[in-house]
Amino acid sequence: MDDDAIIIQPEDGTAYRGRWRIRIIRAGLSGNGNFYSDQALMEAASLFNGARVFVKGDQEHLKGLGKDVRNLIGRLSETAFVAGNGPDAGELQGTLDLIEPDGVIGRKIKAAWDRGMTDLFGFSIDAMCVSVKGAIEGKPVRILRRVQKVNSLDLIVEPGAGGQVLNLIESKGSKSMDEDEFLTGADVRRIVEATRLPQPAKTKLIAHHNVTEDLTEAQLREAISTEADYLASVSDSGKVTGLGDGAGDRRDVRLIEGRGDKVQKMLDAFFDPADRSVRSIREVYLSVTGDRNFTGLYRNCDQGRMTEALDSGSFTEVLGDSIARRILKEYANETIYDVWRKLANVVPVADFREQQRTRFGGYGDLPVVDESDPYLALSSPTDEKAVYAIAKRGGTESLTLEMITNDDVGAVQRIPRNLVRAAKRTLSKFVLDFLRTNPVIYDDIAFFHGDHGNLGSTALGTGSLAAGRLAIKNQVEMDSGEKIGLGPRNLWVPDTLEETAVDLFRRNTEQDHNFIQSLSLDVIPVWYWTDSNDWCLTTDVNDLPPVEVGFLSGQEEPELFVQDHPSLGSMFSNDQVTYKIRHIYGGAVTDYRGAYKAVVT
Repeated sequence: MDDDAIIIQPEDGTAYRGRWRIRIIRAGLSGNGNFYSDQALMEAASLFNGARVFVKGDQEHLKGLGKDVRNLIGRLSETAFVAGNGPDAGELQGTLDLIEPDGVIGRKIKAAWDRGMTDLFGFSIDAMCVSVKGAIEGKPVRILRRVQKVNSLDLIVEPGAGGQVLNLIESKGSKSMDEDEFLTGADVRRIVEATRLPQPAKTKLIAHHNVTEDLTEAQLREAISTEADYLASVSDSGKVTGLGDGAGDRRDVRLIEGRGDKVQKMLDAFFDPADRSVRSIREVYLSVTGDRNFTGLYRNCDQGRMTEALDSGSFTEVLGDSIARRILKEYANETIYDVWRKLANVVPVADFREQQRTRFGGYGDLPVVDESDPYLALSSPTDEKAVYAIAKRGGTESLTLEMITNDDVGAVQRIPRNLVRAAKRTLSKFVLDFLRTNPVIYDDIAFFHGDHGNLGSTALGTGSLAAGRLAIKNQVEMDSGEKIGLGPRNLWVPDTLEETAVDLFRRNTEQDHNFIQSLSLDVIPVWYWTDSNDWCLTTDVNDLPPVEVGFLSGQEEPELFVQDHPSLGSMFSNDQVTYKIRHIYGGAVTDYRGAYKAVVT
């Protein structure tokens, strides 16, 4: 995925400190054929806080390469969505803090800004996203649904979606370097924890500087730099080795991976079906704990090895972290359970209180206003209000000491897959049950009802499908009485009707196609529907979504927790550890006009 950048002249008296306000990404259609909506960018804003910024070649960026500490130039903060002058015309902005304001890249950006030449380069995002195929003005595009994870923001030559430098933040009236605000204890912890120093060094810096009064960010960063230089000089620390050949100012510092990082990679590889480098959970446990008799007791573990490998955590927590990461990857994989996204619009929800979704009716045709005549008041539309509340859903899976001792690889590796399958299946059935169960909705009438003009009773065929399509196209806007005119996009059927549904759109032997065959609807078989005759039609979710699903704080992926913590000197309570999965969401029908159902008797 790609994005771009621009600059505005600052006032005289600027104290240059390498802080820039930049456009991260602009809504609308990018030069790479990707479409970004305002809503998607608003929901993604917080994910960019703390994102690393690299300088890369264009091909490195497109291939996801170039993520090297030598290419790291800064970090993003203070990201926010800024609305535009119309729909899908907004943008994400953020503050870029350069690591070396007076380094090669810092000087080049400043010089380009001074000379009005920042259009020579821009910014582009490297992110994991969920998107769907679509079309704009007849051209195929990828439509962003949501951003799942931001890998980096890259400074490149040919950005695709509007990423630019907007402003040099330092200007007349702002604080100079010797007028910095003093840091709080929380500021100290945040800045230190964001470094790549070993954890003992971080702990020492935080403990020392939390009690220091009148500490500025510049002073803290100098202390961090001093600590890093000290570690670099101690080659046997196991963390930093190699000081180069001493020629000039050159230093070749090489970071060595710590044991804790190796343990996490080992566990990640164990749960990754594409990585066969680690194939024994028994060996992982032994490597981490040194508990050769597999007792699960702390007193039988190699305490030095445990401390080095686990830092301040426990074996069950480190194992849980790897399971959680695997859950996120598994959840991103498309399965039959993801078809619910073709029915529902997704929104973030702030809390557990009742959510109200109001839809207003439309205005009638605007009357002609003769010369010198006054403009008359229009009839104000009424509204329809759907309500719902989110709820917690969850389950558990246990890992026993026996499973590790017996090296039951299959059972352990299935934990993240089983948890994700349960979460996805539950969510999908929750959404698709709005079609299956035909609930009473916001107007106290069943979702599919004669009064709504969206209920039929004829078995699936060319005639009944045409009638259902016409019923949706004949739906009218509330108050104005104007036809909405949108046709269906999706045909929902039980597995037993899938062949019949697909055959409706198959051309005859002469390759001519009739009216129904020209529609090319998406046939979506629903695995758990047991009624072998009922079928449904719905509009494109981007045009008229019949259902809304809200996730707490926009967290669509399930979360994992360690339910049973170690106690009484054991790493496993009752010789097992239980992991709890939690998924929080809710939803409701928000517009019956985008759906039709045939209940066949």
